[in-house]
Amino acid sequence: MSGTMKNNENLVVVHLSATAVYVVIGNVVSAKDIRILGVGQVKNSDFYQGQIKHRERLQGAIKQAIQEAEDTANCRVHSVWLTLATPELSSKNSAGEVKVEDEVVRAKDMVQALANAKSRDLSSDYYLMHCCQQGIYVDEQDFMVDDVIEMMAHNITVMYHMMMMPVASRQNIQKLLQSCDVGIDHIVFDAVTSAEYSLMTEERQQGVCLVDIGASTTSICVYKENKLIFTHCIATGSHEVTMDISADFGISMIEAEKLKKSHGTADVNSVDPSAFFLFKPQGSGDEINIGIYNLARIIEARYVQIFTEVARQLHEAGLIGYIDKGIVLTGGGSTIKGMIPFAKKLLKMPVVLTNTHPAISAYNHFDNDESFKLLNSQVNDRAYQTAFGTLLYSQSEQFRRSEKK
Repeated sequence: MSGTMKNNENLVVVHLSATAVYVVIGNVVSAKDIRILGVGQVKNSDFYQGQIKHRERLQGAIKQAIQEAEDTANCRVHSVWLTLATPELSSKNSAGEVKVEDEVVRAKDMVQALANAKSRDLSSDYYLMHCCQQGIYVDEQDFMVDDVIEMMAHNITVMYHMMMMPVASRQNIQKLLQSCDVGIDHIVFDAVTSAEYSLMTEERQQGVCLVDIGASTTSICVYKENKLIFTHCIATGSHEVTMDISADFGISMIEAEKLKKSHGTADVNSVDPSAFFLFKPQGSGDEINIGIYNLARIIEARYVQIFTEVARQLHEAGLIGYIDKGIVLTGGGSTIKGMIPFAKKLLKMPVVLTNTHPAISAYNHFDNDESFKLLNSQVNDRAYQTAFGTLLYSQSEQFRRSEKK
């Protein structure tokens, strides 16, 4: 990356979602000081449930979003961190054992540990998208440590959480980004980057589940004792809520989305059953009666399905007892009115929405106030939280301890 700022810690993130392509350029001073130089956002629905639906249109959107961010930041982008969700995600907790030569642990032993874990748990048709080191057992000790380089040991067992995707899907994404004239530094599952933005250390320590409700997917990750222990991606999101409203009332998807935002709620109990409003669909001379209670019932039904699947995944993995701090919600699909009381009642556990992160700020490198004001407002837009989380993740202990492929 070249430009006006010579600091080589300028990082670029591309976040592919089902509704838009987001690009963020940040000057990473430290984990507590990340200055946003430029952002780009182009509406696009051609990356849906982890699949490229229309390559040319998506390529155009990525190029345009990068161009917007470059213009604001006054620099050029050559390589990016990519964050995305895909229901093709296959994840598991794995271990790599190594017999230590000369009884002193070296960097090569850590590399070998990962190679051993991969050979055990990574099939030939899957690519290791992202890997988080959970800790290391030394010899016969029954507790994990975080770093063993230069320590005396006979054997080490390194524990990992591995996130994998099909090789073919990875290759398609790589070719797509190459056609936009950028390389990929790292690919990171979006729940992990959202978690970096959203979760406090205390929550990760005590046990917490982050649920990121996007348009086409719902991503989950669970932390306990400050370690990532579970990730999963469900092929359902808030787009289905809009589809349900569209089908039930016989209106367009655009109108259904507007209705959902203006009059919708996930909390049926908060609605007066007799309340209604008149709505005039486009291209129709007749107004229709929309019962607010009926609208809420439609919305609630789909969110019940999403959260029931989240709970099922947590139950199957035996994790319900681990998440003392409950659920933290993020993603566009979590912002609908009534979400918190609805989710608390359904899941019978604490549920909160994410807050903004103090380390992220707009950097004033402009010669006019208007440009800075615009960037400042964009930095406070929830839609960028996953991309900002990727910048934070690049500075995290978790990333530093994990393998650098």
